[in-house]
Amino acid sequence: MKRGPGAAIGRNLSNLQWAQGTDMGSRLLPRTLPELFSYSLAIEREATKRYAELERFLRDAGAEHVADEFEGIGHEEREQYEIIALGTSGRDLPQLAGWELSWHFAACAVEKRAPRSVRQAIAMALALERRTQAFYNDVAENAPRDAVRAFAAEMANDEQRHIRRLEILLEREPDPADLELADGLPPARDAG
Repeated sequence: MKRGPGAAIGRNLSNLQWAQGTDMGSRLLPRTLPELFSYSLAIEREATKRYAELERFLRDAGAEHVADEFEGIGHEEREQYEIIALGTSGRDLPQLAGWELSWHFAACAVEKRAPRSVRQAIAMALALERRTQAFYNDVAENAPRDAVRAFAAEMANDEQRHIRRLEILLEREPDPADLELADGLPPARDAG
């Protein structure tokens, strides 16, 4: 008997945990390390691609210092992907259906557009890192197995380091709205 793609989805669904409810509106969480590894590989691969795209934009915009930081974070994302891929090579990992991460990453489709400013590029990367960290925190808090929770917590900590670096970049990058306001103000007087 021939089985279509729905059979694979059905097998995957039986292994996944429904978080907070059993209706289709609930989010799915990985229950085993192989499932979490599948999610992590997909997340880290996409993050690597996105950082490369944003880095190119930043270099074209002349923001070399920010582009260098994005290159570094992108390199870390690629290293995380490679470590997980190496550690799981030769093992059968479950295939993701594609929609399983949408609970946490649905807004990423909007973030795929090209940024219009250096600040917006940083904000896009920061939003991606925060969503990724939220996913890993959700797994760390709700997964049924200790090993799954521990790996997710470790990944959430890695995302926190990226978040902090991006927050610092965002704080240092001038807001164009503030610059426009400053242009309309009279020059500051010397207090002396």
